[in-house]
Amino acid sequence: MKPFGTFIATCLLALTQFAMGQSASSDPNADFLTIRISRDGICHFLDASTPCDQLGQYLLTEHLAKNGHVHIAVDRTSQYELVAAALESLGHAGFKNVGFVNNDAPAPQ
Repeated sequence: MKPFGTFIATCLLALTQFAMGQSASSDPNADFLTIRISRDGICHFLDASTPCDQLGQYLLTEHLAKNGHVHIAVDRTSQYELVAAALESLGHAGFKNVGFVNNDAPAPQ
């Protein structure tokens, strides 16, 4: 799959999970690592943080997310480019199991 196709697939996965109201685990011993992207372009996880465009390399250097499962929670005010930078960084570092989670309460029906 071409890089753009991978990006589209990731975005579709994110929309699906958002619609289903899945939420992120804050348990540091979970089978996945949850990354929170803040408005200022910093990716926060466990007790650490790094610029989102350097996320993949940082995770490799620190031996985090060893099983490659990464969940991303995005601040609603984050710019699209910051999310794209995080996804690109993860992709270049070899992380293939990336999904989005929604920490917001579902909208009332």
